[in-house]
Amino acid sequence: MRKSIIQRLSLVLSDGLSLYVSLILTFYTLSPGYGYVDLNRLGLAKTFGFFILAVFWQQEHYTKRRPTWEEIKLLYITIFVFAVIHFNVIYMSAHHITKSVNVIFWLFLLIVLPFFRYITKNVLLKFHLWQRKVYIVGHGKNASATYHLLQDNYLLGYEVIGFVNINDCTLSLNPTNFLGIPLYSYNDLLKDASINEVEIIFALEAEELNLNISKVDILQTKFTFVSFVPDVVGLPLYGASLDHFFGSNQIILRLKNNLSRRINRIIKRLSDIIFAIVGILLLSPLFLLFAVLIKLSGNKIFYKHKRLGRRGNYFYCIKFKTMYDNSQETLEVLLATNRDARMEWEKDFKLRDDPRITKIGKFLRKTSLDEIPQLLNVLKGEMSLVGPRPIIEIESKKYGEDFYYYQLVRPGITGLWQISGRNDIDYTNRVALDVWYVKNWSLWYDFVIIFRTIIVILGRKGAY
Repeated sequence: MRKSIIQRLSLVLSDGLSLYVSLILTFYTLSPGYGYVDLNRLGLAKTFGFFILAVFWQQEHYTKRRPTWEEIKLLYITIFVFAVIHFNVIYMSAHHITKSVNVIFWLFLLIVLPFFRYITKNVLLKFHLWQRKVYIVGHGKNASATYHLLQDNYLLGYEVIGFVNINDCTLSLNPTNFLGIPLYSYNDLLKDASINEVEIIFALEAEELNLNISKVDILQTKFTFVSFVPDVVGLPLYGASLDHFFGSNQIILRLKNNLSRRINRIIKRLSDIIFAIVGILLLSPLFLLFAVLIKLSGNKIFYKHKRLGRRGNYFYCIKFKTMYDNSQETLEVLLATNRDARMEWEKDFKLRDDPRITKIGKFLRKTSLDEIPQLLNVLKGEMSLVGPRPIIEIESKKYGEDFYYYQLVRPGITGLWQISGRNDIDYTNRVALDVWYVKNWSLWYDFVIIFRTIIVILGRKGAY
């Protein structure tokens, strides 16, 4: 209980501090331009700040643990709503300083608030105050996937202390292991006295859940914190809604195919055009610099390669030329004489140590800057900023039946593949990521992928 109070108090203080820091940053940002800015002009912003904390409390920000990007999305929606209300309140004000102060305050808050949340949780983790012990009920494929999901999302603070074999009703004096973690019995879990401090996550296989529903009911009433990870793979679950029926155990899960809606496709296309234009303008100095360097190396500036696009139509993907002119002949000789290279090429259609790449080409590929010209493909409507990686015809066979999903959207300059390991992940997982993106598309996820792409490029992980 004491640990829970520390967690909630820390998050509330963190959010309160982020509001104060945003006010101070606003004050010092405007002071050079407007002279001294009276902090009293920020009074209305401070009042709205206290209301935000109350809404965050009502939304269970301080008790419920959410995945990082879902939490940030909820933060932004709340901030946006309050900002709109705030702007309406001050709209009639004739004082330009007041308007500027409040606009800049909300912009700062969008950055400071998530950053302070991130720092606070990491500090709590360091002092072992954010961790919550977890039992995963199950010891199959779904339980294994759940464990790895919790490991990847470390800010949730879940510390898996054991798996539970719900079919085993004996008391285990010496529990066996699963994934290197103790595997307990159902009765072991019933004997655990820390019911108010431990969370149980049901990650049973579908048939196993149906066979043990009575045990699930007992555990659900015994423990305070209970979650379910259903054995559902392949469905477009993002944005799905759940409907209950009075007096019945049946539910309806309403799925959303977001990209099947015309308005969503229009929004995605408009965002592509806007970002592509902005990107070309901002990156034009680099564009010219690399064009000159490539030309000085004796190569053509651009390389156009035939790729498969939306609806199976072909288009020419534009990149900076990073290979020597005789690259095809070099590849044929290498594949004919080097067995390891041939196996790597047949598996991923890429080579880690590719002799065809020029010196400037290695830098461009490592930083992914060779793909800047693809912004022109985006403007032409052949590509999107975010989507499946553009493939050549022979690669479509590796997609199998999932090639249907690839054809539904425009290929992307970046996508889940690029932020999930890039060339370090195998082709099977790459296809799975592409399919997941198409099924679960949202504009918010596009923003997340673009942001994470920048982080990956700076880290240069998985690029060659």
